[in-house]
Amino acid sequence: MTTISFMGKIIRLANRSRKNRIFFDHLIRELAICLNVGDTSLDREVLVPTYVNHSMAGKVRNNEYYCQITRDDGILFLPLYDILPSDLLDRLDEMLANAPANLKRCGSRKLITDYLSQCTDLTQCHYSALNQMQSIH
Repeated sequence: MTTISFMGKIIRLANRSRKNRIFFDHLIRELAICLNVGDTSLDREVLVPTYVNHSMAGKVRNNEYYCQITRDDGILFLPLYDILPSDLLDRLDEMLANAPANLKRCGSRKLITDYLSQCTDLTQCHYSALNQMQSIH
């Protein structure tokens, strides 16, 4: 399998996922859907879940987009552009725009994860985020 790089290098996401798995699981599902539908960019205003630890929980407790999980931790729904830097979002958009035409409406997890693996440093472990999706049609 050949590796495809965008803007000069592979898109690095794997290490970032360790600190905020709920967000990255959602992002991986969003990328898979975009590839299957044929979208050429991510909706940067879509609200996505992100962990909020004890240092932030008190500040957002009354926010309508905050869900408390434990006494000190919760999940806050924020726009994608508030979580990832714009240069990384630009690279993900470029990856989507350059996706092979055979991915559109393919409904194949294997084809989509093969393409994501060529463009990013994500592994099969990360693709477990797609397990809950019976079909991406």
